[in-house]
Amino acid sequence: MIMNKLRSRICPLFFLILVLLLAGCTNRHTTLESFLDTPKHHASNGFSFLHRGQISDAEREFQSALRLDPFFSQAHCGLGLIAGMREEYDTAFKSMALARDYAKTEKDRLMVAVGEMRLYTMRKKGKWLDRVESLFEEAQKSQKGSAEAYYYLGEAYKQAYRFEKAEKAFKKVLALNSGLFWQANRQSRLIGKILKAMPASVAGKGIALKESLTRADVAVLIVEELKLDKIYQDLAHQTKGFHLPQELLDSSKLTPLPADVKAHPLRKDIENVLQLGVHGLELFADGSFRPEQPVCRAEYAVILAGIVSEIRNGPALNTQFSEAESPFVDIVNDDPHFSAVMLCTGKMNIMGPRQGVFNPGGDISGADALMALQNLKRALDIH
Repeated sequence: MIMNKLRSRICPLFFLILVLLLAGCTNRHTTLESFLDTPKHHASNGFSFLHRGQISDAEREFQSALRLDPFFSQAHCGLGLIAGMREEYDTAFKSMALARDYAKTEKDRLMVAVGEMRLYTMRKKGKWLDRVESLFEEAQKSQKGSAEAYYYLGEAYKQAYRFEKAEKAFKKVLALNSGLFWQANRQSRLIGKILKAMPASVAGKGIALKESLTRADVAVLIVEELKLDKIYQDLAHQTKGFHLPQELLDSSKLTPLPADVKAHPLRKDIENVLQLGVHGLELFADGSFRPEQPVCRAEYAVILAGIVSEIRNGPALNTQFSEAESPFVDIVNDDPHFSAVMLCTGKMNIMGPRQGVFNPGGDISGADALMALQNLKRALDIH
């Protein structure tokens, strides 16, 4: 009987405790959801996704923020940036105008100023750089010494080919030691390389910013930066035994322009390269030039080595290094590009590295390609 009484008292008590525990868990879960389901949290997630290039995820988060608060400035700012990345500039600037109208805090106003800096840099229309500089000053009023404002000022100067000013802006970001340190460090190193390479033409400055090059890009560098036609003509006047390519002397000997070049925006440079007979930039067996085909590091070495051999009028490349041992783990001496790589990395010191891993199939950046041309001119004493 005593046991029955205990059971009758314990069971309701146990049930009550269980209900309270479950209620506590539910409340904690609800509290956590409530804490995360805020405009600020969704917008923060949106910018994180945007930074990683996850545009659709970022858009979803910004839209979630606006469902909770249609007047949340930072979410409108984020949507403006996404529209800009899609080149929908009317929509982008309308969203940014809403972000400006709804800005409540200095942080909001800073984000709007920096966001508009980015949009003007993306669009590059009219006096866009003047507008970026004006917005940078506006950003400084919201937060003096903002690393983000300096970073995107540097990006604007870089896109405008004001490389010295870009370098100063990125170095300021490095000095501020913010969350943008590594991005700014990468940009600063790129700008330093471009300044050393000293691209002279507008086209060359644009190519300097590219992470990989096409055959058309390389044609532009050979014609507008190296000015190979002038080098050949000077050599023909100054050097006994040097003969200009027949295509330069007699245009009737030039192969008809391929169909894939006729409407290309870089047609003139490609045509000049074909006239110069640059080894590695000839027509393919099917008569095409393939201007948009990527050029790898080994192919670029072949092009430069061909120019060196033509200017030096030296022995054939395949005999110069026939007995040489490869200093690279990824190139052996029976590779078709071995001699060209050896000439460019060792004897002439035009390209790097000199040993270890050459990465023959890897991309060559515009800055590295320009540096190699500067090294080639130095090695051949070309001014």
